[in-house]
Amino acid sequence: MPQDNRFFNSQEFKEMLHVYEEAQRNGESVYMDCDDLVSVAEYYNLFGTLDQSVKAVEYAMQLFPSATAPLVFRARIAFMIEKDIDKAKRYVDMIEDITDLDYYYIKAEILLVENRLEDAEAYLHDVYGRLGDEQRADFVIDVAALYVDYSLFNQAQRWLDLSEEYDDEDYQELRGQIAFGHGDYEESEQMFNQLLDKDAFNITYWNQLASAQYMRDDATASMQSSEFALAINPCDYDALLNKANCLFALGNFQEALEYYRRFNYISPDSEVGELYEGMTLFNLGRVEEGVEHLKTAEELSLHDNDEYLHLIYTELAYCLSVLGKYDEALEYLEGATLYEGGNPQELVALKGSILLLSGNENEGLELFHKAIETSGHSPVIIFRVATYIFEAGYIPLAYQVLHSLLDHASDDWCDGWSYLAYCCKSMHKHEEYLQALTTACERNPVEVKTILGNLFPEGLNTSEYVEYAKQHS
Repeated sequence: MPQDNRFFNSQEFKEMLHVYEEAQRNGESVYMDCDDLVSVAEYYNLFGTLDQSVKAVEYAMQLFPSATAPLVFRARIAFMIEKDIDKAKRYVDMIEDITDLDYYYIKAEILLVENRLEDAEAYLHDVYGRLGDEQRADFVIDVAALYVDYSLFNQAQRWLDLSEEYDDEDYQELRGQIAFGHGDYEESEQMFNQLLDKDAFNITYWNQLASAQYMRDDATASMQSSEFALAINPCDYDALLNKANCLFALGNFQEALEYYRRFNYISPDSEVGELYEGMTLFNLGRVEEGVEHLKTAEELSLHDNDEYLHLIYTELAYCLSVLGKYDEALEYLEGATLYEGGNPQELVALKGSILLLSGNENEGLELFHKAIETSGHSPVIIFRVATYIFEAGYIPLAYQVLHSLLDHASDDWCDGWSYLAYCCKSMHKHEEYLQALTTACERNPVEVKTILGNLFPEGLNTSEYVEYAKQHS
């Protein structure tokens, strides 16, 4: 697959695609190079439909029955999308040149899909031992990239360590990706900045830099990187999603909604866009609309990829509880337990919230206590419980829980101070309100704007909130 989408925007590819599509429209056969047809299939896989992609690659297979590239691409569709590993193996068995590196990679990838990591490692090391020095240089880079694709970062690092191509861009990109996978976002950011010094128009590098910055909790820098990518290609779906996520993180929900919708327009089959559009609508107070998009995300996930179902069901449970649809909320919450993801104690806490809102106060409070105890008094769970109690209107109790959290919080803990400030103001604890507000504005201005923004004039910067509160007490 091309390194980034610039190839698909090139005049060369556009002319190639035009020739293919004209022949399709006219019902004519057209002879094209094997790799060109695979590029057309890749393009449709990214920007068209699965049917178009399959049609293009199977046309390539018809013209070049034993060629490696079309059979590898078709095999990947079989196991990645059609979930049919046996079918994928049949395509691989049709490959004539079993010394082609791509043949080795697809054989290993199928082993990884089958969760046979040790067999894949043994196979790849056997191949490595039979290759010449020149082929080995490419092989170790490609194997490391394969492992990165499957988030097997330790294995990727071990293979990358066999390379001495330290100045090669592929090597450096893999270093950045592996650092990201290991949670070393600073090193990842450094690597992609270095790569951009060499190739400032590489959208892939800008997007990966944006991801590292986002994970480093620098949403402003991440958004700027996404904007550079969008300046190169305004329709790049990764950059659109990155910018939307940054706007969401910064509390700019209205503009985030616009970018999620732009993403959904060019990626209509993505459950991710529908999920986050639903969450954004919830934050804008448009809860019923949000539920509609979350249910669309559920349908897309059930048809294609269940990776996000845990989060989708959790969000649906929460939104439906806000709408007072408690039975349906509990059904979705039960569904969330069937899929991996998140923290089990968070589901217990959310169930407590639903029961509390539905009038089952004792059961709800018991579940809150259970969530906190079984989490080992995790600050994250205590904060989650505090917000649920706050949102249910139990302000004095929320005040107590927040104090149990914040009185022992580390100096870098950022969440909850705005909620405490609101509780203090509601309970007429003026001095404590000003103290909590000051800490909130210093540590988490986004939370301040969300929780306390309606107490201050529109347009007033959060840095001015404390002084305004002192003058208007």
